[in-house]
This record gives sequence, structure tokens and C-alpha cells, in this order.
Amino acid sequence: MAVRHPAAPPVVPGAVLASVRLAVARIDRLIGAAEVAALGVLVIIMTLVTLDQVVSRYVFDAPLVWSEEAARYLFIWVALIGAAAAVRSGGHYGLEVVFQRLPATAQAIFSLVIWLVMAAFAVALMLKGVAETAQAARQFSSSLPMRMHLAYAAIPVGAGLMVWHLIARLIVYGPTRHPSYKEAP
Repeated sequence: MAVRHPAAPPVVPGAVLASVRLAVARIDRLIGAAEVAALGVLVIIMTLVTLDQVVSRYVFDAPLVWSEEAARYLFIWVALIGAAAAVRSGGHYGLEVVFQRLPATAQAIFSLVIWLVMAAFAVALMLKGVAETAQAARQFSSSLPMRMHLAYAAIPVGAGLMVWHLIARLIVYGPTRHPSYKEAP
């Protein structure tokens, strides 16, 4: 006699979507926390390098050759990771006053257009950044012992994080919620 197993409970599409939204929100929070930590470390290093340059130049009259270039590359990383963090938190500039005065249907359409424009920009930046990073792998820094792809990698990394955050916000909030909605998933 064969043992009969009870049938699996039916899959409810709403429950699956809620689970996906919850999982994406959790992953996005982890990525956001890693971005904030990375930004903190990079800003501290950039500040120390700049302080070292000022002290070396004006106190000891012996400027460091490498510090200005290092601070510049650190700043690029901070700017691009910071831009991704701003996408996550809805911190980029937006015309909220105009948006709030639109009818609900126009707000939904406008939100979708904004999503598409932001996504197109981030994807284009990421793809161009990958190409530029590959090209820069053949160049050396003028004052640091490194290849330039380490500096250029900030472009595809930052843009890739922007793409992730846009996708995460789209999954969690839906296409009719304005991308600059302030509550992070």
C-alpha cells in the first residue's frame, strides 16, 4: 500500500510577492549598510591623506607626491557610492512641489517615466564604466603604484549599485511610487 502525502498548500501569488518584496528589502538594507560603512571608511582615509598632505607641505615643507592623486581617487569612489546611497534613500533632487500638484494618474505616469530615465542613465553609466575600466587597466597612475582600473572601477560599481537600488525600490514600492520616495526599503 502506497503512503499518500498531503498535497502541498496552494501557492498564493500575493504571498509569494510579499515574500519576494521582504527578501529584496532585506538584501537592500544589507547593501545599504555596507555602502554607509564603505563611505565612512573612505571619507576617513581621504581626510587623513589630505591632512597628511597639508602637514607635510606646510609644516615640514616636504609635500607628498602621491597624496593629491590618492585623495582624488578616494573622492571619486565616495561620490559614486554616495550617489548610489542617495538613490536608495530617495535623496536625489526632485521637483516634489510640481509632482504633488499633478493628478494621481499623471503622478503614476510621471513616476514610471522617471524610473525609466533613471534606470537608462544608470545602465548606460554602468556599461560605459565597464568599458572605460577595461581600457584603464592598461594605464598606470602617475604617482601611485597602481593601474588606473582601480580608480575607474568606481564608475561601474557605483552605477551597478544605483541599478540595484532602482530595481529594489521598484520591487518593494512598485512603478507608481516616485523614485525619490524617502522611506528606504
